[in-house]
Amino acid sequence: MHVIFNADDFGLTPGVNLGIVDACQSGVVRSTTLMVDMAAERHAVDLALSASLLKVGLHLRFTAGAPLTDISCLVGDNGLFGVKEGFWQRRDFPEQQIADEVTAQVEHFLATGLSLSHIDSHHHAHTHPQILPVVQEVARSYQVPLRATGYHGKAQSDCRYTFEESFYGGGICLDKLLQIINRHNGSCDVLEIMVHPAYVDQALMDVSSYNILRAKELDILTDKKLSEALDDLDVTISDYSILLP
Repeated sequence: MHVIFNADDFGLTPGVNLGIVDACQSGVVRSTTLMVDMAAERHAVDLALSASLLKVGLHLRFTAGAPLTDISCLVGDNGLFGVKEGFWQRRDFPEQQIADEVTAQVEHFLATGLSLSHIDSHHHAHTHPQILPVVQEVARSYQVPLRATGYHGKAQSDCRYTFEESFYGGGICLDKLLQIINRHNGSCDVLEIMVHPAYVDQALMDVSSYNILRAKELDILTDKKLSEALDDLDVTISDYSILLP
């Protein structure tokens, strides 16, 4: 079985960026997703360009930061994306506005000089029933995989792919992570595990309620016992290229 440890929120703060890169260089993370046009984006890009093992995708934003287009359906009076509460109940998103914003974020990503490995989103917003078809079409046009759908940019993937988001919050530990992997081992070909490693800085404390535990995630993901256990389980650490045809 191949396991993708994908680190979300690259570009959110310098501490997040450094934690993700260290989780790659000293641990099991080989995949991350960038939040474009955030305060620490340039810092993240510079780090990624010097971390050859780290593949970078796009962490689409619909619930954090400022949009790149005139997407009035999702911003408040302050010009920022609204909070996620209420987001999932809405069914009035204009398709063209969503498509324009998604495309703008992809193009912004490509302008950094990074190679786009895949697409996912902050708070899983791309899986909203009105937004998912639009994002699927954009992913198809750029021929990149899309998280949690089995979709690899051209059609449905032939491999058995599973996305796992339960390594999060209170109770995270090495044993829990290994339990997650063991639960799926043998039942899928590719398992993606969402992770959030970071060094906790003041910027992270200011913008995210999920903060202190990110440092614990970093410790677990760089623990040599994890790498040894994965070897024993005959698990291959991978990135999203494994989902390409």
